[in-house]
Amino acid sequence: MTQSLVIAVDGPAASGKGTIASRLADHYGLPYLDTGLLYRAVGMGVLDAGGDLADEAVAGEVARNL
Repeated sequence: MTQSLVIAVDGPAASGKGTIASRLADHYGLPYLDTGLLYRAVGMGVLDAGGDLADEAVAGEVARNL
C-alpha cells in the first residue's frame, strides 16, 4: 500500500505558519496549499460579484470557479 504524506500547520495569526508550511513543502517535495489565501480569494470573489459574505451558496460557487 502506498502512503502519502500530508502536513497541516495551524496556529494564531502572524505566527509564521505560511513560512514554515512552505518550507516543509519544499523540503519534502510536497504540493503547498495556502488555505488562508484561498479563503481570502473566495471572499473577494463574493464581494466582486456583489454577493453577501454570509451566503454559502455564492461562496461555494466562487470557490468552484477558482
